[in-house]
Amino acid sequence: MRRVSEPLRIAISPCPNDTFVWAGVALGAIRLPWPVQITYYDIDELNRLAQRGGAHLVKVSFFQYALLPRGSYGLLPVGAALGYGVGPLLIARAALSYEALAAAKIGIPGLETTANSLLHFYAPHAQNRLVYRYDQLIPALLADEIDAAVIIHELRFTYAKYGLTALQDLGTYWTEKTGLPIPLGGLILRRDLLGWRAFLSAALRKSLRWAYQHPASALAFVGQYADDMDPAVQKAHINLYVNAFSHRLGSLGKRAIATYLRLARAATRLGSTPPA
Repeated sequence: MRRVSEPLRIAISPCPNDTFVWAGVALGAIRLPWPVQITYYDIDELNRLAQRGGAHLVKVSFFQYALLPRGSYGLLPVGAALGYGVGPLLIARAALSYEALAAAKIGIPGLETTANSLLHFYAPHAQNRLVYRYDQLIPALLADEIDAAVIIHELRFTYAKYGLTALQDLGTYWTEKTGLPIPLGGLILRRDLLGWRAFLSAALRKSLRWAYQHPASALAFVGQYADDMDPAVQKAHINLYVNAFSHRLGSLGKRAIATYLRLARAATRLGSTPPA
């Protein structure tokens, strides 16, 4: 197996589910055979980083994974975000009809994101989409810059306090149509390090177990990157997005991802806005 002569560059989001999974490694409780450099980016930035091969190990949306050249990365079977009731929400200031989405200005957290593909899967006629950083979507909606928004991460726990309404849970819609959990994002390892995939997967499972065994330390680490988020929201975020699929994809998780990737790649070949 090829050894890394430089620090192992890991890029994840600062969201509680990612930092919780990686806490054991980041805090040095789980040691790897190389120096580790962890950087934190918004999902849209992570997707672009993967496009240019800027990290050895990076968290990406599964839609971005579908776009990457075959064989350029390999998926780790641990640390993923997928499940039931975890998908993006389509929200608005007030009720909008399904037909009205055709003319609505809809904020999305990135074009090459699973969230955007799920919006297309639900409402292919909703083509007027504007890209915002995910945490700017609710402010844009409240400022009347957009008519609706596809929100991700912890925003599903906070949108209601602004008087906003959910039009559709896009993950639930996917599950209703496919019978499968929705794959949101996963950890991918650069091709030149795939010989270390099993080792790194085992190390990350140890990191996740450590986080559950040392919740005070793990949550303190999570809070460093989510200090503007209420601790109760941080815990709710972890409880929702860190689940059995995060520990091990299993046959069901792999089937859900394979189904999603097949549909996303087929849509891309046809040149359409990609569905889920």
